[in-house]
Amino acid sequence: MRGLLWLSAAALLVAGCSTSPGDGAAAGKQPDPRPLGGALHYTAAESAALHRAEEQEVRTCMASRGFDYDATPVGDGRRRATENPYGLLTRSRAAQDGYGLTVERLRKPPADPNARRVSALAERDRRAWEGALKGAADGPREEIELPDGPTVSVATGSCVSVARRALYGASWDRIHYSVQSLRNSVVTDTLDHSLVRSAERKWAACMRDGGFPYAHREDPLKTLRKRLDAAGADREALRATGREELRTAEQDAVCQVEAGLAEHVARAQEKVEKALPSARTALVEDFLALRGTALKRAEARGPAARQ
Repeated sequence: MRGLLWLSAAALLVAGCSTSPGDGAAAGKQPDPRPLGGALHYTAAESAALHRAEEQEVRTCMASRGFDYDATPVGDGRRRATENPYGLLTRSRAAQDGYGLTVERLRKPPADPNARRVSALAERDRRAWEGALKGAADGPREEIELPDGPTVSVATGSCVSVARRALYGASWDRIHYSVQSLRNSVVTDTLDHSLVRSAERKWAACMRDGGFPYAHREDPLKTLRKRLDAAGADREALRATGREELRTAEQDAVCQVEAGLAEHVARAQEKVEKALPSARTALVEDFLALRGTALKRAEARGPAARQ
């Protein structure tokens, strides 16, 4: 599996895909619009620090309830940090990673350090351990009604919830879910804006000229996911799909530049956000304050949060 993962990201580049000269400079000039000033965007280092600190709080909570718990490993924060909520690509990222689909499909999930211990427990003890971690079915819950969205139910007695409150503050869940909902609505309205729709039509014409007859920007992703599903565990089929992904993503990135897609998304996002009610945007300030406090707490712990 590790060999296949390497093939999908590195060897496929040798098979005919490479970064264009001067692409780094071009990428530096390309807008990278993110909703709400990037409030929900974290660097890989920030994600790692927060994850470690939160896991330390979970372990402390579980210990207070008489349960052993080992912190779960940090995920791939680098990839998450480079992802754009509008699906915008730089040519360098497209050449190195495509859309990230083949690599993600081949990536082996990190091992759960608690799996063996929990599986060895009697059923009653296992339910108790899982109830302490995630919340018992009959435990206390908070119902968070999101603006223009569903209601989120949070198990407030779980150690996961206790850990979040300890790190971020008591109002974190309500504010975090509300800002996520607001971010999603901004993305949806921006992608539906006439400026972006116009740029997408130019993008589609460019893709057709390059031999990729796609009408909408999600179409290449749908096609590639179907190929990955059909490939299953077939090594050669996965390699072929990976090469096709890189080839498609590179053309996609070229056409995004030709259509001025990033610039149009940035302009449309600005118009969408200007129309937001002040009561909703005020939540972003509260969110940023809680996020900043949590980052300071996580960074202050330093090596302790890595245990």
